[in-house]
Amino acid sequence: MDYSKYSINELLDCLNNIDKDAHPENYEKLILELEKRKPELEAFQKQEQEEFTFSTENRVKLLSWLQIATCVGFTIAFVNVLFGSRELIDLIVYGFIAVFNGLAGYKLLKRSRYGYELSYLNQILQILTINTGTLFFTYTGLGSFLIGIEGELFFRANILSTDFRFYTGENLGQFGFGVDLVAIFFLSVLHSCRELGLDTKANKAFKADS
Repeated sequence: MDYSKYSINELLDCLNNIDKDAHPENYEKLILELEKRKPELEAFQKQEQEEFTFSTENRVKLLSWLQIATCVGFTIAFVNVLFGSRELIDLIVYGFIAVFNGLAGYKLLKRSRYGYELSYLNQILQILTINTGTLFFTYTGLGSFLIGIEGELFFRANILSTDFRFYTGENLGQFGFGVDLVAIFFLSVLHSCRELGLDTKANKAFKADS
């Protein structure tokens, strides 16, 4: 096997798929070719890492602004209740969620201390919508894409629609639950940041200043 005409991407693909026990000679040639082209390999891996980091950072910025926009959405809901029904429990809930989203979004955008932790918690709370018949809970930010079961499999999407409901009682409807794929996506983005060490930069800066 002549690997000299293979691209770096093709060489790495071969490395991931070759059976070194079944093809020891080809494996040795592959390793030698990678060693020979080590500077090119390191440049390729560095570029891929930079592209991944750039993509992840942009997604984090998107999540930051979505949380800030969600803060605005719940602030509007708070004002509507304030000048409408004036229900104290709604005012407390909408006010708290507005402040929580605004704080999480701002701190994440600025890479401030606890920005990642608050955003993690915010997305975890949005993952599950559930109705047991005696308990109903749902919480969405600026938008969601739910997949779940409510008698039958359903897909449900909404955008520009903040929502929080928590009820207990009898006969609240048919049993069902849904999982928000948008929340899961952003949790994976935050996890990627943690793997890249982007979440520790703010903490290190905070410790240096204190």
